[in-house]
Amino acid sequence: MAENNTEKQRVQELTDKLEQGLQDLFNSDSYRNYLSTMSKFHNYSFNNTLLIAMQKPDATLVAGYKAWQKNFERHVNKGEKAIRILAPAPYKIKEERDKIDPVTQELLLDKDGNPQKEEVEITIPAFRAVSVFDVGQTDGKPIPELAAKELLSDVEGYQDMIRAVEAISPVPIELEEIAGDSKGYYDREAKRIAVQENMSESQTLKTMIHEVAHSKLHSKEVEQDEQMRKDRNTKEVEAESVAYTVCQHFGIDTSDYSFGYIAGWSSGRDTKELRSSMDTIRRTASELITGIEEQLQELQRNREVSQEQTKESILLIQNTDLSEFSLLDVYGMDRPELMQALSEMTDDDKLSIQAYLESRGAWTTEIGNQDSREYGEYHLDVRYNTDTDELIDMKERKAVYDKAMEPINADDVVVKFASIFESEWEVLKITNMLRDDVGKMLKDMASLDEKEWDGNYLSYMEKQGAEITLLASSSKELNGNMPDFWDYEYDFDAGLTDAEELSVMQQAEHIINRLEHGQPAFSDDERNLIVNYAYKLGDMEKTRELAEHIYAQEVDGNQDVALAMIDAQAEIDALPDSMVSISEMQEYGYTWNEMLPLTQERALELFDGDLPVYLLHTDGSETTVSDRKQIEKHDGMCGIEKGDWQNERKLRMMQEELSESDSNREAQLLYGNTDKYGIFQLKDDPELDKFRFEGTESLKRMGITKDNFDAVLPENYKLVYMGELTELQGQTQSETLEAIYTKFNIDHPADYKAHSLSVSDIVVLHENGENSAHFVDSFGFTELPKFMLTLEGKKNEIETELAVHIADRYILMHECDEGYDYSILNEQYHLLDGGVYDNPDITIQRAMDMVIADLKEPRFSAVTEQYYRDEFLQGEVYAGSEAEIVDFEELSEKAEEVEQADLEAKQAEFSENNPDVVADFRARTEELFHSLDGQSAEDIEKTVYAYVRSQIDEYGLDAEIVDVVVSGSRCRGIEKENSDLDVVVEYTGSTREDDLFNMLHEDSIYIAGIQVDINPITEGRTGTLETYLPEVETYLQEKAQQEQTNNQLVTQGRENALEQQPEKEKMIEEKTLSELEKEPVVEPETVHITFTVAECGEFHTMGEFHEGIETIEEAMQLYNVIDPSRMHGIPSLGVNMHIDGTEEWEDEEADIVRGNCIDVDFLNYTPELRDTPTVQDALKKLIAAYPDKEVNDRETKEAKIQTIATELDQLSYDIDTFEYRDSVPDREAQVQMIANDIRSGNVKPLQIFLQTSIDEGIDEDSERQAKELIAKLAEYKPLAKIEELEEQNYNMIDDRLNNGVEKFNREEEKKEQREKPQARSSLKERLAAKQKEVAQGNNKDTKELEKSKNSHREM
Repeated sequence: MAENNTEKQRVQELTDKLEQGLQDLFNSDSYRNYLSTMSKFHNYSFNNTLLIAMQKPDATLVAGYKAWQKNFERHVNKGEKAIRILAPAPYKIKEERDKIDPVTQELLLDKDGNPQKEEVEITIPAFRAVSVFDVGQTDGKPIPELAAKELLSDVEGYQDMIRAVEAISPVPIELEEIAGDSKGYYDREAKRIAVQENMSESQTLKTMIHEVAHSKLHSKEVEQDEQMRKDRNTKEVEAESVAYTVCQHFGIDTSDYSFGYIAGWSSGRDTKELRSSMDTIRRTASELITGIEEQLQELQRNREVSQEQTKESILLIQNTDLSEFSLLDVYGMDRPELMQALSEMTDDDKLSIQAYLESRGAWTTEIGNQDSREYGEYHLDVRYNTDTDELIDMKERKAVYDKAMEPINADDVVVKFASIFESEWEVLKITNMLRDDVGKMLKDMASLDEKEWDGNYLSYMEKQGAEITLLASSSKELNGNMPDFWDYEYDFDAGLTDAEELSVMQQAEHIINRLEHGQPAFSDDERNLIVNYAYKLGDMEKTRELAEHIYAQEVDGNQDVALAMIDAQAEIDALPDSMVSISEMQEYGYTWNEMLPLTQERALELFDGDLPVYLLHTDGSETTVSDRKQIEKHDGMCGIEKGDWQNERKLRMMQEELSESDSNREAQLLYGNTDKYGIFQLKDDPELDKFRFEGTESLKRMGITKDNFDAVLPENYKLVYMGELTELQGQTQSETLEAIYTKFNIDHPADYKAHSLSVSDIVVLHENGENSAHFVDSFGFTELPKFMLTLEGKKNEIETELAVHIADRYILMHECDEGYDYSILNEQYHLLDGGVYDNPDITIQRAMDMVIADLKEPRFSAVTEQYYRDEFLQGEVYAGSEAEIVDFEELSEKAEEVEQADLEAKQAEFSENNPDVVADFRARTEELFHSLDGQSAEDIEKTVYAYVRSQIDEYGLDAEIVDVVVSGSRCRGIEKENSDLDVVVEYTGSTREDDLFNMLHEDSIYIAGIQVDINPITEGRTGTLETYLPEVETYLQEKAQQEQTNNQLVTQGRENALEQQPEKEKMIEEKTLSELEKEPVVEPETVHITFTVAECGEFHTMGEFHEGIETIEEAMQLYNVIDPSRMHGIPSLGVNMHIDGTEEWEDEEADIVRGNCIDVDFLNYTPELRDTPTVQDALKKLIAAYPDKEVNDRETKEAKIQTIATELDQLSYDIDTFEYRDSVPDREAQVQMIANDIRSGNVKPLQIFLQTSIDEGIDEDSERQAKELIAKLAEYKPLAKIEELEEQNYNMIDDRLNNGVEKFNREEEKKEQREKPQARSSLKERLAAKQKEVAQGNNKDTKELEKSKNSHREM
């Protein structure tokens, strides 16, 4: 009874502890500990889980004292404190009860009517206190890790976990985008769970489990069954607690779970309700854990089955010589299983290995045999030799091979064992012993007799502590080619050999082969250098260092290997005699390290040069040489001490440096007595990379240099080579330069160390005492006279300004970007003519001579075929006139004074005679102006005024606007479709006109899609609006009248030409189409023709560029929509031909449409492109689509020109105008002269002649012919117009190319302009800015007049 009381007391103690524990449970930390314990003991009751958590919260697996011994072979450690929990202890009692009918469930009565009685046994539930211990309190046999410990160590584990949760969920789970911050929810109505997509794997799992708990505990069906509704807080506590417990069990991160709200939730709830919730949480968590574990086990079983089914090995069954073999693909066995199965074969099994393997559960497929000869491309797992029964695990062999091919470390000792004639051999390395210790061990082994060892050298060395790696073996089929390097060779017949006993060349080869073991690296040149280094210097330690350095550089891909080779070669070259080596001296018997060997010839040479020389003897002694005869009689080696030779070399190097210094070498080149050439190359400076390999045109396009190549400076170049011209000199300087270029690209001199002669290099010639510099250009050479003068130290002699007086004329000339700007004045200093001599490569004196020579030449009339004098320009200048140099500054000042006086007089005259000039001009404009998108001239003037004002303010210029007036062709309604909108702005202030002009046109302004050309003028330079506008008006009236006359002549000529077109001309016009319609070349399938469209024909990359266009129709559509308001140049439409198998740069490409012409001539240079059907068809369509474009077909055009010239000549002959018969002795020459004028566009004299003939009266037939010829000549425009188009194109391109750097450098350029003296502008420039703009309005529509003027004076 006492014992029972004791047990009851124990149970009561635990019960009391549970009650207290329940009260303490609901704070954050205690509750978390409880749930963590539940995750490990989810099959335990709530009471026992709480008891374990209270006594040992870190427990993981508990069992009784004896259970640890019996079930786990472990014992409880001495002194461990037990965990007390409640264990079920039911007991049975017998009790008398009323008897019930088992069928009717009614009370059974006896005969007296009393209830019948029966004795039944019933079980009374009870508990007892038991002691358990955690696994951490025990010791003994290791137990398996608890499940799921490594479950989530990889992605596959997470995926399995998600699949398991989805499988045990009562409702479907879907990942989707959820609005707001919610991570997921359980939809009771739709019976589905939604989880936020793209969360982390752990967060996704926690959310899934949380919502699954809701679906199991809080669905409508559960609430109906339990006949109760839980509040929201209870639901969240239960779901979150279940999720935490499950996640904790499976090792999912639970650090973000917080239960601070648990105390508030439990407050006010009775113990029964709390126990109920805790039991619900425990039960649900246990169900989820059990269900998930079952699903995970199922997934693992399925994976193992799948892996078993996908096991595969490749087996080669072969005889020794591979004359018979079978290559099998074995499924269902991995490599170890296959090795095991093959090793267990009986002789009967070997008769059919394939059948045998299938009997072992594998299935096989033969994928190759001796007939197919296929096995090399397969990765073998196992090889079996039917002749020898040898079974080889290829993976293990590969591991052995890989280990054998690992690099040999410097401290490893390599030993070669070989039998007689090396029929059997092995090479191995010892990795843990010093070289000398290995040598001693091998010597000891060699001294053993047969009784002392069994001959197994591997076993012997391992017993001595050697760690051995096999490198190659003839018997073990490892690395069949014996490595050609070793430290020791142990020959069982010849004994032990040390590699240091070999020759230095053999040792060097060993060093190279040792380093290349496993990874070849040395080139033949590097091998030869290393061996030669060892032979010449006889120092194996330095040879090893050199080889290791080169090897490391090669393996790392470092370019410094070249420097190492140069240094090594320099050491070899530093020896006093290349015909004998230090190693030979050592073999000779002389070994003192401070002596260098000499042959007899070299010793005599050095002795004659007063250097101390010695006779060397085989006993290691030496004798000082005092007489030449001693050397001649000595039959052995000679020598010189290192110190003496080093001093001699230093002296020689100093002398060479002195003779080869840049200044001395340049002096030898420029002032030597013999003809020489020198090659200059850019210095190795990153700042000069923009010059490197760039031609002069490229440098100019990039804005690096000007036409005079002012940026190509000697200070940026270095003389890299100098040679005699004797062998290379040609008959002309050009031939000499070409010979030099060829030699230094194809056949370099042996002592030439620089790169091949390339673009941006400079060749300096010293011929017949004269020097000249020649830039290697993209095409040919470009002479650089200024470079040469600077190199000669004559920089100050470079003249940039020059003025002369000849007869009654003055000439001013100064340097400019294009060459030399000149102006011709009369004796009163008025400007007569001017221009630019566009050859910057010559000196200013030479340019002046050319201008003077041209001024002396009589002019030739194409009409009269006679020479005449231009009295206005030439004055009294004749062939014999002498020129004298005058002061440039003084002459310029006089010209400026005359210019200013003329301008002031003109302004005064205009002011007096035209008081209302501006108002009258505006009134006329308002009458004739064509509005632009509804804007009047006045509107446009206001817009431009605002724009100019804003620009002046932005740049802070000293300028105040006086007035703004629309000018140019549009102000009189005679504009063309592509005419600009010209506006003149008068202003006051110190800002120069050209500076303001450049600023206003940095970014163009457009009105109604038309570019505005703003021309700023000032009273002090160009004049006021009162003086400027009348000249504009005069010019515009002349222009309008000329346009009207030309249109009448052209219309009349065309009408006559259509009425009576000569048969011959019809045939010529039809020739182009007939040529295009001829049978074209058939395009092979390998030829692909596509089209290109470029906004800028000159540079396709500027602006829009389309390529790879399949049809001409698509190309024309793209060409037609190019926006002219942003045009970078003259647009083009081209064709490209690509042939399969060739590189893109080999494609044939040509532009067909360029500007206003269809260029058939250009295609004639590539007939293979021109004659393809696609191109022929494209030409027809282009000619039809663009009737206004000129077809440039030289053959057709030339025939037309010849016809017109012949007809004009015949007409002249017939009417005898200007005594034609008497003045033209050779009619054929005359026809060709007329044709030349037509070709060049110089048709105006011819048109005047014809019109004059008509006006003077000729017969009706001749008049008809003359009018027809005038109409035909109208088709040939002056070259000046073509040049204008080209100039516009290049100006646009230059503007674009410079636009980026312009903005970047603008402030610097302005700063430089302020700091340096203002560059002198020519008289021509100044007058052009005042008089020419007054006359023409400085607009693009009026440039033709200036072009016409310049065409007579530019040379």
